[in-house]
Amino acid sequence: MLEEDIKSLYDRMAGMEQPPSGISITGAGRTGRVRLTRRRAAAVATPVLAAVAVIAIALATSVQGGLHETRPAGGTQPAPQYFNPLRPYARFGWLPPDSPSSPAGGEVISQKWMSLGDTSGAFLALYAAGACHLSGHTLTCPPSGNRYPLGRSVALADGQPAYWRAPAKARGPFPGSSPGQLAWRYAAGGWAVLDYLAPSHRSAIDDAVNIADHIRFGYQGEPAIRFPVQLTHVPANWQVNCVATSLAGHVMYAQSDVVTAGPVTGSSCGDNAPVNAPHFDAGPGQKNQCAGFIYAGVQSKTEAINDHQVLLITNNKYWPNHQLCADNAAGTFVWIATGAHPALNPATIFAHHLRLLGSNPAKWTTKPIG
Repeated sequence: MLEEDIKSLYDRMAGMEQPPSGISITGAGRTGRVRLTRRRAAAVATPVLAAVAVIAIALATSVQGGLHETRPAGGTQPAPQYFNPLRPYARFGWLPPDSPSSPAGGEVISQKWMSLGDTSGAFLALYAAGACHLSGHTLTCPPSGNRYPLGRSVALADGQPAYWRAPAKARGPFPGSSPGQLAWRYAAGGWAVLDYLAPSHRSAIDDAVNIADHIRFGYQGEPAIRFPVQLTHVPANWQVNCVATSLAGHVMYAQSDVVTAGPVTGSSCGDNAPVNAPHFDAGPGQKNQCAGFIYAGVQSKTEAINDHQVLLITNNKYWPNHQLCADNAAGTFVWIATGAHPALNPATIFAHHLRLLGSNPAKWTTKPIG
C-alpha cells in the first residue's frame, strides 16, 4: 500500500467512531493497514474537523446560482441500485490549478456508496439509489452512517437544488476548519456530497462548483481495478463487498478488500471486527511491515507456509478475529483477517486458496475470485 499517499489524503480527517481503548488512529495503523485505510476513508464523511463528508459530484452551477450546461448523466436518469466494487463509477475532471502534482490517492467502493479523495482537498461521497433519505434539511445516509445538514441552495443541478454549507471552524479537540459542502441529487434517487476547503486566496464555492461540474460518472472507459492476489477454490457465493484502492505507478489496485458470503455482519464495509467477512490487504512487497502488528495484548507466532514466512496472530484482545501477515510472499505484501468464527482461517486461505501474482502490477488480475 502507498501508505504516505493515503496518509496525505486523510490526515485532515478524523471523527469516526473511535477504536477500542488504547488504540488511536496511529495505533490502528499498527494493527492492520486495511483497518487504517478504511477508517480514514470512511472518516471523510464525518463532520468533525476536516473529517467532513466525502462527497460525490455531478453538479452544474455558478456561484451566483446560475445554471451551467448540465450533463446527461445527471438528475433524470436513475442512479445505480448498486455500485460495482471492482470498477470506479466516478472520476474527478477539473481540479484547482494550484493543486499538488502528486496523483490522487485512495478511494473506497462498496455496493451502496463510494468515496473519492484527491490531494487538492476535494473529497467525494457518492451514494447509490435509495441509500440516502432527506428529512427536513438533513440528509441521512445509513450505509455509511453519515448525516449531512444541508446549507443554502446556491444553484440548480439538472433541475435539482444544490446546497452549499460554508466552511466553519472545527469544534472539538482538533484545530483547523471543516470544508465547505456541496450536496445535490446527481441522478434520480442518488445523492452526492462534495467537501472542499479552498486555500485562503481562492473562492471555495467557485472551486466546488467547477470541480462538481467536471466530475465524470459511469463505467464507460474506466479501467477495472487490479488485485495483487486472487482467491481460488472458495465457495461460489463469495463476493467482493468493498474495495479500497491505491496506485502502483499508474495502475489502480485494490490495496484492501472485504469478501463476504451474503450480507456483512458489522458496518457497511465490514470494518472493524467482521464476523463473516474476510479482509485482505495486498500490494508490493515491503520490509518489516508485519512487525507493526505485534503490540501489547496480541499473541503471535511465525510459521512457514508454502515456503513463505508468515506471522500468525492467534489472539487479539481488541477484535475477535484471526490474522496472517507476510511482508514479502513472492514479491507481495499480504495481510488477511477473518472473524471470530470463520469458515476458513487465514492460514488455510493463504496455504490453499490464495494465488500470489508477484510484484509487477501489469500482471495483477481484474478478477479477484478465480
